[in-house]
Amino acid sequence: MNKSFWKKKLGLYCSFKLSKDDIILAFKLQPMCMIASEKKIKKLMGFFVNELKLKPFMISKNPNILLLSLEKRIIPRCSVLQLMMSKDAIKKNVSLLYALRMTEKMFVKRYVGKYMNVIPKVVEALQGKIQFQGFPIELKTNN
Repeated sequence: MNKSFWKKKLGLYCSFKLSKDDIILAFKLQPMCMIASEKKIKKLMGFFVNELKLKPFMISKNPNILLLSLEKRIIPRCSVLQLMMSKDAIKKNVSLLYALRMTEKMFVKRYVGKYMNVIPKVVEALQGKIQFQGFPIELKTNN
């Protein structure tokens, strides 16, 4: 990675209020976060910071989430959690970062499989057919 490329990525992450120390921590934990496209970084960081209200330093502590697909994984999982919370099927203190990081098999087992007979739309939410509207409260992010 050349110096100008590195500076460009630093500037992009800094625009989302990540400190240089936060960016270096993220890079140490997941070096691939620096080679994601600018478009992907803007989309993901914008969603995490503006829609999910994640604190930037929490993203730097969990940089693997910067490698996930917004459309195929993050938004559908958020839609599942939103739907389940609206039906009081899960506690409001669920860890968002943990739910995003867990394997597909584990997520389906924990959040979809258990409830698909009670809340049939949970399958549609996971398939991306239900739009994410935001969470009613700030979710726990310390995992």
